[in-house]
Formats: sequence, structure tokens, C-alpha cells
Amino acid sequence: MSEPFSQAEIVAALAETREQVGAFFAGLSPEQFTHGNAETWSPAHHLHHLTVSNAPVGMALGLPRDRLPARAASQPSRSYAEIQALYRETLATGVKASGRFLPDPQGTQAELVAEYQQTLDTLQARLQDWANADLDAYTLAHPVLGPLSVREMLLFTLYHNAHHLAGVQNRTQMENA
Repeated sequence: MSEPFSQAEIVAALAETREQVGAFFAGLSPEQFTHGNAETWSPAHHLHHLTVSNAPVGMALGLPRDRLPARAASQPSRSYAEIQALYRETLATGVKASGRFLPDPQGTQAELVAEYQQTLDTLQARLQDWANADLDAYTLAHPVLGPLSVREMLLFTLYHNAHHLAGVQNRTQMENA
């Protein structure tokens, strides 16, 4: 994926992510999909974590703009690469998912994939109502990265999905080697 930044590029990247992640997790055998536990997450855990992480962003995009904190106009949004670096630095401190972001996958593999894909469908649909400039004008709170512009939160969401996909792909390849 190239580095998305504009509203249209983010919408396209969300669609691509939806298809890539959904296809990968749907293509795992049931044994591969559920192999793991709360300590060593299974692919099902990773997918559910993405679902519960993506959903609040979609909900926030549906709120009236006046319910979101305004952002200083002089502060430009960071790029995909900058958000990726910030997240990696934060992970290096030992931060882990907690609270409502801890996965508890319930349902079939097909149901979990569909729930995941629905979160990205919601993001894409709600993002259509946002002007490009508005993505920099409002702030959303990230639980470990702090306040991010809406654009930065969407770039984080894209990277977060790619990060978990790559991790599960690598683990699956190692287990099958």
C-alpha cells in the first residue's frame, strides 16, 4: 500500500485493507484460525481485536462535528509514515492492548470475518461525509497515542490493521514451515 493521506486515498486504502485482511483470515483453516489463547493470541483474537479497535473510530466519524474537539489549525496532520513510527515507538515501551480492546472472539470464523469487514464498511461510508480539510480540524483520543487528528486516527487504523495482518501472516508461515 502506498502512503494514503487524502480523504479519497484513505477510503481506497480502507477498501483494500478490508479485502486483504478479510481474505487472509477467511482463508485460514479452522485449526489455524483458532490456534492460540489469551496469552498467545490466535488469528481469531487478532481479528476480533481489530474489530473492537476499528468500531469506535467508525462511531466517532458518525458523530456531529460539534461533538468532537476542535484541533489547532496551525498543527498539520502527520503522515502515514510518521504515525507508523509513533506507534512502533509506543509498542517498544511495552504497551499492550487492555480493557475494551482485549479480544474475546465469539462466533464462527465467517461471522468474525464479516463483523471485521463491517467495521471497515462503516468507516468507508462515514468517511464519505467528511471533507478533506475536516480530517485535520477535529481530534479523536487514542488510548495510548493520545489526541490525534481524525486523519491521523484513520492512518493509524490503516497501519494497525496492516501490523496485525503481517504479524499473523508471519506466525502462520513459521508454524507451517
